Amino acid sequence: MTETAQRGEASYLLEYLHNSVTNPGNEHGAYFEVSKCRCQSWFCPDCCQVMGYNLRAKLIPVLRTFDGLIMVTLTVDPLLFHDPKTAYIYIQDRRCLSRTTQDLDRGGYVFTRRYFYVVEWQKDTEQAHFHVLLDSQFIPVHALNASWSKHRPHTAGPVLANRPDFGFCFCSVPNFEGGFEHAARYATKYLIKAPEHGFPNWVLDMGSDRRIRRFSASRGLWGHPTKQYVKDPDLKPIPRPKRSYHQKLEICGQGVNIIEVTEIINPQTGEIAPKRSWVGRLNVPANEVIPKLFDPGNPNRSRRSLLATSPTHAKQIIEKAANKPTDWVQRRNPARYSKR
Repeated sequence: MTETAQRGEASYLLEYLHNSVTNPGNEHGAYFEVSKCRCQSWFCPDCCQVMGYNLRAKLIPVLRTFDGLIMVTLTVDPLLFHDPKTAYIYIQDRRCLSRTTQDLDRGGYVFTRRYFYVVEWQKDTEQAHFHVLLDSQFIPVHALNASWSKHRPHTAGPVLANRPDFGFCFCSVPNFEGGFEHAARYATKYLIKAPEHGFPNWVLDMGSDRRIRRFSASRGLWGHPTKQYVKDPDLKPIPRPKRSYHQKLEICGQGVNIIEVTEIINPQTGEIAPKRSWVGRLNVPANEVIPKLFDPGNPNRSRRSLLATSPTHAKQIIEKAANKPTDWVQRRNPARYSKR
C-alpha cells in the first residue's frame, strides 16, 4: 500500500468513526476513551505485566527503608504432602513464612520482621517455592534451615536419608550489587510475566473458593492506612460471580470500558490536567473494536481516544466499529448526561 493510500485510509477511518486525535475535546470540554476490560488477574499473561511494573514502582521506596537486603529461597519436600495444592494450603494456613521471619528476628538475624515474597511453581513437581526479600545483611544457613524445619508436619514420620526436614532453603541472593532497585527488579521479574510452561492446573482451578497469591508481604510493609471506600450513588452494582482463575482468563478482554476525560485547571499552578471518570462497560470484545480505532502512536495500545458528545454517541461509534449492536453491562447513572 502506498503512503498516499495509507493517509487516505486513515483519513477515511477517522471520518467513518468520528474519531479525532489531533484536537481531543468538544464543545462540552470533554472527550472519551475506550479501553480494554481486563480481568486484573495476576495469572493473566496480559494483565500481570502492567500490574507487575506498578508493583515494582511501589516496592522500590519501601525497600529503601530496609537496613539490609538479601533474598532467601524456601522450598517444600514434595514427599511430605499428598499433592502440591495440599502443601501450599498447609504453608498458608500455618503462616510458615511469617513464623520463620519471627524466629529469625528472635535470633537477631534480621533488622526488622518486614519481608516481601513471590511464589514460583516448579515445572516438574508443580510445587510452590518462595523467594523472600528480608531486612537483613546475613543469615547463617544452619539458622535458616533450623527455623524452616520447624514446620515439618507431625504426621510425616522420621526424616528419610538425603531428604530435608521440611524443604531445602538457601540464600539465593546474599548481596544486591544494584541496591534496592536491583532487589525490586529481581523480585518482581517473576510477576511481570507468566512462566513459559504456564501455571499448574490446580492453581488456575482455584480462585472461586480460595485465593492463590503470586506474592505477599508482611503486615504493615507498605506503610499506609487501609483505604476507606465511599459508595458511589451513581454506580449501579451488579452481582459479581465467584470465578476460578481459568474462568477469569477466559473473559479477559471480552468487553470495553468507556471513560470520560475532562480537562481541569489546577488553581494553584494554573496547569491543565486531564481528569478521567469511568462511564460504563459495553459487552463487545476489545479485539473487535480497539484495533479499528485510529491511533497515531503505538498501534498496540489498548486505549483509544474518541471525540464524542455523550456516552450514547461514544457507544454508537463503537457499534459502528464493531459492526454490531452492543449493550451496557454496567454504567453510571445516565441522568448525569441528560443535559448533553
